[in-house]
Amino acid sequence: MDILTIILILLIILAIYLFINRNKKNVKSSAVKKEEIIQEYEKQMLEVIEKNRDNQSTLISEKTKLLKKINHELSMNLFFDEDEAKAILRHLNSLN
Repeated sequence: MDILTIILILLIILAIYLFINRNKKNVKSSAVKKEEIIQEYEKQMLEVIEKNRDNQSTLISEKTKLLKKINHELSMNLFFDEDEAKAILRHLNSLN
């Protein structure tokens, strides 16, 4: 075999390897995804609380807006059922 044939075979093998590895996805379990979503909501709520700590009326208003937004997102999310969504919203509302 000449050198060009060997290089061509190696390039084909490399292309097949890259194609197979590109199609593999980093799949997370639903429990991990749920926990990440909840942590992100907690982070958002804590930011609102910290930002509006000095003004109680603004704090209540901003918390209400965020809870409405989160409620809407959770109602559209397939990972959470209605009871889980209510529990999450209660937990977020209790953060101070």
